[in-house]
Amino acid sequence: MSLEIFVATRLEDVPATCKTYASVDGSVPGAAFTWDHHLSGERLNLHAMPDFIDLSGLQGVATTLPDTDALASVVAVLFGGKGNLRPEVLRILEAASHRCDHLIALPGLDESTERLGYGLHAYVWGKLEVLSKGANPSALFSSLCREVAEAIAANQPLPCDTTALNRQDELAEQLERQGRLKSVGQVGRIDLRGGLHVYPGAAYRRLDARVAVTVDDHRCGGNQYTVGVNPFARTPLTDLRPALTQLAEEEFALGPPALSPAPIPGSENWGGRQTVFGSPWNYGSRLTVDQVIATVASALGLGSSP
Repeated sequence: MSLEIFVATRLEDVPATCKTYASVDGSVPGAAFTWDHHLSGERLNLHAMPDFIDLSGLQGVATTLPDTDALASVVAVLFGGKGNLRPEVLRILEAASHRCDHLIALPGLDESTERLGYGLHAYVWGKLEVLSKGANPSALFSSLCREVAEAIAANQPLPCDTTALNRQDELAEQLERQGRLKSVGQVGRIDLRGGLHVYPGAAYRRLDARVAVTVDDHRCGGNQYTVGVNPFARTPLTDLRPALTQLAEEEFALGPPALSPAPIPGSENWGGRQTVFGSPWNYGSRLTVDQVIATVASALGLGSSP
């Protein structure tokens, strides 16, 4: 439980006091161990991790993006591996992670586990939402991970609170009225620039599209994109990687800071996995919204009409 927990996308973001650390749900530069389902392909990051982890010599654990899936993996590390968690606790963490990464319930869950998993994810999402207002990501994420871990250690119920998601349908409708949430053929466009943040599940549910492109303000200026499968579509897509590859090549063609046309860790380029990916961590993408939507539609063979 004494491991340092932090968020980092660059080596200079790693705390100077932490020399040996693991990376989960993302590839933090310099990590001694990396368990990242974006690279290995598992549906949840917990499934990319070993059952037992030797914590000797390990000083910290980190991720590139603080969210519920990353939190579940950090908690598994704190306990020396998911094999040391009680089965009912592990299933709740899996349920919460699936809601985080795929926006829908994990198939095969009983009603109670799904309710607790959804409540945990909603609680974490609500707490992390303040990061859009400039909060310290490492401090807040670390406190959430420890809160959940301490509840598990004390055999207490995990945090479960859906309050943060109660207004999200209303906010998504507001985006739609403003013309910032709409379908462009089979590609959805969600424009969050200017500070209005909406839970992805609420926004995706209102789209008549198979894939969604979300654009937001990057902290360093310019645009930050997330491209994801819409699980509420009648026929959801299963593999977005052709679009990821093409967008990474287009970003690289614009020159530095992109270091490689390949969407891989260390390339300072686009990256992600089969069902969701995004633009570079450390600078705003030079591609326009229309360019990104056109590339996604072309690379995935979606055409120009619903």
